[in-house]
Amino acid sequence: MTRATPASSAPTVGRQAYARPRLVVPLAKFLVWVFFRRVEVVGRERVPRSGGVVFAANHTNALVDGAVLLATLPRAPRFLGKSTLWQIAILRPFLELAAAIPVYRRQDPGVDPRRNEETFSRCHEVLAAGGAIAIFPEGTSHSEPALVPLKTGISRIVLEAAARFPGSELHVVPVGLTFEEKNRFRSRVLVVIGEPIDPASELEGYRAAPRQAVQRLTERVREALKSVTLNYPSWREARLIERAVELWARPQAELPSDLSLERRFELARAFIAAYRELARRAPQRVAAVAAAVAAYDELLALYRLRDAQVAASYPLHGVWRFVAKSLGLMLVRLPLALLGTAIHAAPYFAADRVARRPGRSADVEATYKILAGMIFYPLTWLLWAVLGGWLGGAWVALAAALVGPLSGFVALRFHQRREYFGREVRAYLLLRSGKRAMAELRQRRRAVLAQVQALAADYREILEPSWRTGGQPRASKPGSQ
Repeated sequence: MTRATPASSAPTVGRQAYARPRLVVPLAKFLVWVFFRRVEVVGRERVPRSGGVVFAANHTNALVDGAVLLATLPRAPRFLGKSTLWQIAILRPFLELAAAIPVYRRQDPGVDPRRNEETFSRCHEVLAAGGAIAIFPEGTSHSEPALVPLKTGISRIVLEAAARFPGSELHVVPVGLTFEEKNRFRSRVLVVIGEPIDPASELEGYRAAPRQAVQRLTERVREALKSVTLNYPSWREARLIERAVELWARPQAELPSDLSLERRFELARAFIAAYRELARRAPQRVAAVAAAVAAYDELLALYRLRDAQVAASYPLHGVWRFVAKSLGLMLVRLPLALLGTAIHAAPYFAADRVARRPGRSADVEATYKILAGMIFYPLTWLLWAVLGGWLGGAWVALAAALVGPLSGFVALRFHQRREYFGREVRAYLLLRSGKRAMAELRQRRRAVLAQVQALAADYREILEPSWRTGGQPRASKPGSQ
């Protein structure tokens, strides 16, 4: 690893290079806290505490990806973003607060790519000053089941910065973002931070053969990103592998519970690798197991059930405890939740309508939900404050201004619990109905699980990560919604 130069010999750079996006970090934390039910972060300790750092992340959820990184990384980075984002009036102030750096893409109309010389120069200075930048090396947000080919810009920036400012300490840190359901409000997200990449070996041959050095470093970044992301052959196979993971990780349970995203990630990586190898060794057997998993998955969709619900034995004491807790929480929240629902119904549906406008791609839907909410909700609170002031004076206006956000938060938690309670009660009543179809569904699950376990047992060495942990889930507590 290259050593940092003493502070006295640090390169002289402009004030802009030292800019830190501190002001926008609390906003990003708040937005992520509101939009996502849970955020899990793995590997924070791997981020170097000093020196220049380039965070390289996958890109599947448009501007939400940047907000999640700002909210979770231990060092707030400056982002590279396409220059056309600065043309969006609502975004421009936030881009300035985040000290983002524009990238001028050839495919954008009216853009001069030669201005990227300035962009690269600013990145070099940020890194040489010991700052952090974040890049999405795939180049664009997408909804593919795996990484798309990486652009070489990230490697050029790193190697050019190291060559321009000798002695600077530089690392590339891969970051994987895995969304449970990226467009769904109050879903979960996993952030996996990988081992830092030291570009010293590529730097040695950079001056003699820059193109080859850039390609080698890009390939290292690609492999590092693959280690912190899930890369499925197709969306169909993704669904089947995820279902097999659920079966394997939860042979049985007392009450339905969610696997932690970290645990799902660990198992899914093992199953993806096993699937590819087993499909090569025993294609017919794998196809038979895949067909059984697919048929079981179709039954779950037909009855609108989760695998965790079918696997649960539902002991009576656990069921009553869940019911009592849920009803108690909903009763306590009910008065303020009713007010919050009345106040926020219009902005909620307006933001949803904006996000689901025809022509919007799946990878930008969550971004539009957040941006629309940032406009509609504050306007609603302001309207209520003005109305309160008009009807009752300054104190009423202040009370209305405070009640608006508070009632919205309580309504959010109330409806989250209400929906979760309704889903679980429906599943319990359906599975306990005594209908023959439900007994057959549980029998089908046992049969499919046996097939998955038998296949895994015959090729244990491929699924070794799963066997080491015993296939047991690290689940969140039931009723934690």
